[in-house]
Amino acid sequence: MSYRNEQPGQRRGFLAALSAALSPQPIPENDTGPLTAPKGVLAATVLSIVAGVVYIFSGGLGVSTLSSMLAQSQHQYQTWITDCTSKFGGIGTSAITESSPTGSAATCQGLREMTTADWNSFRTASLIVSMVFLLMGIALVLAGWFLRFGRRWARRVLVGVAIITVLAAMMLGMTSPIILGATLLMIIGVLLCYLSSGATYFLRVAARRHS
Repeated sequence: MSYRNEQPGQRRGFLAALSAALSPQPIPENDTGPLTAPKGVLAATVLSIVAGVVYIFSGGLGVSTLSSMLAQSQHQYQTWITDCTSKFGGIGTSAITESSPTGSAATCQGLREMTTADWNSFRTASLIVSMVFLLMGIALVLAGWFLRFGRRWARRVLVGVAIITVLAAMMLGMTSPIILGATLLMIIGVLLCYLSSGATYFLRVAARRHS
């Protein structure tokens, strides 16, 4: 009986303590003490720079291997065309007329003829994606460096890159395990800057700049 009566109080006490730990602390009226970045912000700096390096590596690798990747894709496409022609006489719905094909028939029915313009568009799109990741990586490294100085724009850069990456993964399927790992590090860094001592540090920096 007593156990049941203690549970709600214990739960409220835990949530209150957690909320207090994560909430920014009030800024003292005479805030003239030394202004140093707390451990959370320093950790966010390291996490953001590591995530940025991963983005730069991914984007740079995409740019440097673009030609070989395109050649490999063209070779794979030609292999599919040859296989479909030998089995079904061609590709598309004109060669495979089944309403619900399965296996290789479904693959061949979904293929379409790729023109030179199509391959050029594919190359351009791949280059743009790689360059975007490269630029986001550079932005993350710069933002991570300035986090320890309490720059609010640096936090916004982290949030923006995280949103762009998540949207690209959800809507376009543009992701990889290494990018997902880097994004997770970046999100942790964002949380460290917006909660508890991290948020207080940015408020103190902003208050001193406008005093």
